[in-house]
Amino acid sequence: MNPGDVVRIFAPVAGKKKYHFCICLPAEGVAGKFLYLNSDPNHKDCLSIDCRRIPFIPESETGFTAISFSLTPRYTAEKLELYEATVLGTMPQGVIEEMIEFIDGVRSMPRPERAEVKAILSGLIQVAAP
Repeated sequence: MNPGDVVRIFAPVAGKKKYHFCICLPAEGVAGKFLYLNSDPNHKDCLSIDCRRIPFIPESETGFTAISFSLTPRYTAEKLELYEATVLGTMPQGVIEEMIEFIDGVRSMPRPERAEVKAILSGLIQVAAP
């Protein structure tokens, strides 16, 4: 697993497997950080995109994948193993670019965390070779 990967993780609170976007790997004493990928495009502080733009996750009933910026779930390496985290693929560059633009308007995430997430997202952008 790497930052930028889309991961399926069993979410005990929901009682089912949910999709997450990895923004920071866990390290000793530090939990990894993720963003939820939901199907309801009407949640606050969610960037809603057509499901087909992330082709390795199933299309939702709404036809949208909503990338939630309202909180950053955290998982230790042990929890990721326990909850059977499975990498499905890497988030497409165009979606990450939209996330970078979108995050400036997010108000439910504290400003320092928003800046950290934006910096991580910016680091995931692959510079095209000249």
